[in-house]
Amino acid sequence: MGHGARRWLIGLGTAAALGACVLSQAGAAGAASDGPLRATGLAEVSSGVVPGSVYVPTRATLTLGMRGAAVRALQLRLNFLHYYAGRANGDFGWPTMEAVWAFKEVQTGKAIPANPDIVGPAMQRQLVHPRLPKVLKPHAEANRIEINKNVGILVLYRHRKIKLISHVSTASACRPDGCGWITPDGRYRALWFAAGWVGGSLGSMYNPIVFTPNGAYAIHGEPNPTTPISYDGVPLSSASHGCVRIPMDVANILHKMIPIGRTTGIVIYIGGRPQPH
Repeated sequence: MGHGARRWLIGLGTAAALGACVLSQAGAAGAASDGPLRATGLAEVSSGVVPGSVYVPTRATLTLGMRGAAVRALQLRLNFLHYYAGRANGDFGWPTMEAVWAFKEVQTGKAIPANPDIVGPAMQRQLVHPRLPKVLKPHAEANRIEINKNVGILVLYRHRKIKLISHVSTASACRPDGCGWITPDGRYRALWFAAGWVGGSLGSMYNPIVFTPNGAYAIHGEPNPTTPISYDGVPLSSASHGCVRIPMDVANILHKMIPIGRTTGIVIYIGGRPQPH
């Protein structure tokens, strides 16, 4: 895990046909730490103002590859709002792009929002007064993960407070290699975790968190997509064989933020319909 991810975690206070994502449990890691988390995303500065708690829109339109103070302000704001944008270094890279996608998905209620790759005046106004994600299970466990396939997001709740919001890509009913893929709706648990790249029946997964007893489905990392609408990586469109794909940077921290185990693992709710290409 990079220095930016460690700093973010410290600031917090410390998937189709059956077998679509089958893993071997050999080498599965133990339960992750369930220590307390804070919501700031970054440490408070001496002035008492939490970085990102205040956002001032800029006249510039920001997008992938840009650098500068306006990008850093964007990153600080997204991290403060629990969208993991990576280290606030002023470099608009893929972690920031994925956080922008997640933010736009929540604000529009659409998995494929208009102009997803730019941070223009409209999004900057939303950053000042953002909407919260729609709650799938209002009366469910205080500690849980909700995966909304309609919008393409994952939300982690701790004590009913949002701790992380991530863009995801779930199953595409039809892919170039066939049809019938689903990400199953329902209530699950984070059962076990395997570190690094792990081979499955339909490809490799990074840092998978398995949530079905038969090992068929997992939340796992994937590299950057080649395009926003694609079948590789974690695109805006549904793309997987059944697993829940998350960005690589999020895959580096999610398992550290939740309890994992057959009886103690965090509850995971999945609902909605897959998004078309």
